[in-house]
Amino acid sequence: MATLSAILSVAEPTGVWQTIIKAFEAGVGSYILAVVLITLIIRIIWAPLDTINKKFNKKNARIQAQMQPEMEKIKAKYGADKNLLNRKTQELYKKYNFSMTGSCLFMILFLALNLLIFFSLFSGLNSMADYKISQEYDYLKYNYANVLNLTNQEYEKANTQFFQNYQNITFEVVDGQILAKDENGEVVASAEYKTDFSYQTDEDQVDGEGNPILDENGNPTKVVVSSDKAIYDLATKFVSPQQKLGEDGQPVFDGDNPVYENYVGDEIVSGEITYKQAIDDYSTRYIVSCYQNRPEKSSFLWIQNYWIADSPFKNSIFTYNQFVGEIGSKNVSEYEEVIYNSFMPNLDSQVGRVNGYLILAVLSIGISFLSIWLGNMTSKKKGEKTKQPVAAKVMMFVLPLIMGIFAIFYNSVFAIYLVVGQAINAALAPLENLIINKWDAHDEKKNQEKLNSVVSYRRK
Repeated sequence: MATLSAILSVAEPTGVWQTIIKAFEAGVGSYILAVVLITLIIRIIWAPLDTINKKFNKKNARIQAQMQPEMEKIKAKYGADKNLLNRKTQELYKKYNFSMTGSCLFMILFLALNLLIFFSLFSGLNSMADYKISQEYDYLKYNYANVLNLTNQEYEKANTQFFQNYQNITFEVVDGQILAKDENGEVVASAEYKTDFSYQTDEDQVDGEGNPILDENGNPTKVVVSSDKAIYDLATKFVSPQQKLGEDGQPVFDGDNPVYENYVGDEIVSGEITYKQAIDDYSTRYIVSCYQNRPEKSSFLWIQNYWIADSPFKNSIFTYNQFVGEIGSKNVSEYEEVIYNSFMPNLDSQVGRVNGYLILAVLSIGISFLSIWLGNMTSKKKGEKTKQPVAAKVMMFVLPLIMGIFAIFYNSVFAIYLVVGQAINAALAPLENLIINKWDAHDEKKNQEKLNSVVSYRRK
């Protein structure tokens, strides 16, 4: 089949993350596996920085705890004199070799880099989701448009036998042709498979004053009907009637009956069967087949489409308004609503279901909480009793909820990244804290040796 890359509603993203993930996908053959591998690599590379950050935080927390009694005394004694209070505070910091600026600088840089990775990957996967959703829709749309084009060809031939046999008609694309076959597999109609339905008319383009617009050779330029307008005309002719408007812009009626533009769908083919009924039947069967056998399936375990949130509030087949909300109104033409509603609701009635069950949201909340809890538990020395700061206690619950919100409202690929990332963090927490405790023990040993050498020198 001819490629649709030139006419997709949303251009393929070319950012850094999209390029990296696409390269991994080409190697492993799965977008989900590519994201999992990249997450693993990111976390492994990030682990040393995370360990250093935790080491500094733990050291600063210990020093601040040691300073706290003296700090309270300074505040009580010099609280009325801010200048003296600041001077005494700085003297205390110097005594304990503590720098507020230095202690915060690495933490701020660490947080900034963390947020940069988080939001740039989030943005990259969202733009990729828009592209993939658009790509899937355009694949279905152009298959449907080719069925309508072949239908129009047979209608213009007055080939009523073609439509009377509608229940047995199947379609197949072979060597740039769309073939209609009967129950015996015999080809009963064929047409060129198109990925561009635009065409030039005999009508001259005119400027605002009604004068013909000339090309570089001085010839009048002709009006070109866009691909979407051509598909719209086919849809409104056979499937989706559009009421005719008068010169005043108001709908036209014939008595009490609305008058439609170029609509023939209600004409009888045979018995009580109309053209619209016949076309809905065989086109829906074909589009369901296209959907089930699409080149790039996006289902994963219980998730029907991983470019959509794992949520019972999201359907695997969108309504038109949901579709526009996903890819953005700037990426749809003025004719798109009619085209979309000509076949997508029929597809939804056949294969649509809820896209997920909030499993990724629950996992992201639970594993994120576990990761933080393990980090806090394993960072304590055996028998050590330390009072956890209020902010840390709050973040232990707030951060998992934030992860859950991202998983509920955004695409499942990003939610999988969150779940896998937090799971790796939880797995690495004991190792990171073992390293930190060994590091602390080494520092304490050096400090004790230094203290002993000073005492020994003084005795001499």
